[in-house]
Order: sequence, then C-alpha cells, then structure tokens
Amino acid sequence: MSKRFRYALEPLRLTRQWALDELLATLARHNEAVTRASTALQQLRAQLEQARQDWLAGQAAGQTLALERMAVLGRYLYDGAVRVDAMARQLAVLERQRDDTAAQVAAARRALDAVEEHRDDQRAAFRRAQGSEDFKLADDHWSVLQARGTEHELDC
Repeated sequence: MSKRFRYALEPLRLTRQWALDELLATLARHNEAVTRASTALQQLRAQLEQARQDWLAGQAAGQTLALERMAVLGRYLYDGAVRVDAMARQLAVLERQRDDTAAQVAAARRALDAVEEHRDDQRAAFRRAQGSEDFKLADDHWSVLQARGTEHELDC
C-alpha cells in the first residue's frame, strides 16, 4: 500500500501564493492609475499645444488680438503649464509606486518559487523512497515465494 505525499510546508506555500496574488492585484491597480494619469497628461499637453498653434496661426495670418483676449490666452497657457507640471509630478509618484510594487512582486515570486522548488525536491525524494520501499517489498515477496517453492520441491 503506497502512501500519499504530504508537504509539511504547504501552509507556507499557500501564504506566499496569496501574498503574490495580492501584490499582482495591487500592481494591476497601479498600472491602471499610471495609464489614466499618463493619458490625462497627454491630453492636456495636446490641448495646450493646440491653443498655442491656433494663436500662432492667427498671428501669421495677420489677425490682431485684443489685449483682453491676449491676457486670457496668456493666463490659460500659464495655468495649463502649471497643471502639466503638477500632473507630471503626480505621474512620477504613481510610476514610483508601481515600480516599488513590481519589485515586491519579483521578491514574492522568488520566495514562492523557492518553496515550490523545495516541495518538488521533497516530492521527488518521497517518490524515490516509495519506489525503493516498493522494490524491497517485492523482493521480500519474491524471496518468500522462492522459499515456499523450494519447500514444496523438497516435500515431493
């Protein structure tokens, strides 16, 4: 009768797997936040560039710009530049958080891989021991059968 392999460190392996799964979910959230922030920053930059190009096109065409309109446009471009700077700083923070989480994911993956490698080594050792035990039992059984066969021949 063969025994089943039971890994003594299975609770540790499961704990490490769960920790890795949680970190992967966190990393996905960070990636999503970085993508949203990056897209918003690109859109704002495109809007400001379009406003600047419209103003330059109007000047090239010889249009005069009223002083009030010029002041509003100047404030708009200045406020936009301030917003771009703030959004770029926020994006950098989000990217650092994502990178830190990615490093934690890599460490958690290595920790889980180490436990799984140990489990696989233990399973292989168990199978070798089980095979050796099965072979010994078969050898003992064969020896008993041979001894009975010899007894039977002597009785005849």
